[in-house]
Amino acid sequence: MCAVFRRDRHESDSILTEQAPGTDVTWLPDEGDWSVEAHCDACGGYRMLLQVRDAEEGELAATRAGAFLARIHARGGCLGCEARSWRENPSPHGNGPQVWWDTATGQWMVWTDLAGGAQGASLPLGIRTFWAPQEVRAAARALTCGSRLPLRIAATPNEVDRAGASTIYYDTGSGRWRLFTACLECGGFELPLTSFGRGAVEAACDEALACLELVAREGCPCCRTGTERNTDRSGDDEPRIWFDTLSRDWLVWQPLEGADGGVTLPLGIGRFDARRPLVYRAAAALLFDSQLFLDEGL
Repeated sequence: MCAVFRRDRHESDSILTEQAPGTDVTWLPDEGDWSVEAHCDACGGYRMLLQVRDAEEGELAATRAGAFLARIHARGGCLGCEARSWRENPSPHGNGPQVWWDTATGQWMVWTDLAGGAQGASLPLGIRTFWAPQEVRAAARALTCGSRLPLRIAATPNEVDRAGASTIYYDTGSGRWRLFTACLECGGFELPLTSFGRGAVEAACDEALACLELVAREGCPCCRTGTERNTDRSGDDEPRIWFDTLSRDWLVWQPLEGADGGVTLPLGIGRFDARRPLVYRAAAALLFDSQLFLDEGL
């Protein structure tokens, strides 16, 4: 049984292993994936995509289908019946967030309490592959943690909706998670996260939520980058500190005698969510030390 399921099931809801159908799989060109039919007399059954994207890998698809039918469909209970139960008889108020696979829409859902509601509500997580339990857990937590800005978790980069909510996804090239931060003004921007490896999705979720909390409090750093880079300044202006999304570093601008418009210097701090006292101390050290050098004629 997939580890993300938490809802209790009765023995009568399960299908015996020896009654499970064969592992006949079908290639679906429109989906670009293999599928298997999970039969059930109670709900009529459902189709499960196997996330085997190669049309030549029918043997691998059959192996995965057999494991799914034997270990999840037969032992854990029919997902179609489970989805119907969630739609018709949602969990009572007060049970905490729970995730379930919706066979009708082919995506993960999370049920959560709603203030003033007697039965709560089920919300889509936007994850359309059944085979992503870690991403599902992280997505459910991100959706129900009460963050001021919503966060989605995409199982693949292709699932990132750049016109939608902020999303983290795994970049196979770098082996790290990345955060796409949505913004209506500039169109959004990407931040590389420090979480390494696909299994670090929950750490990446925590890091992304911290970044989004800063965005909610301080504003979009990409918009700020555009403003700071395109503003004309004179020697009478005050020093400026900002996170530059193009250079991916904290920058400090300071007026400089003899230089037209001053000078911009990097602080060497590449994390947007770096502790602000650390950033300000680094900026102060750079500003005062450089002024000391100028005063001494060095």
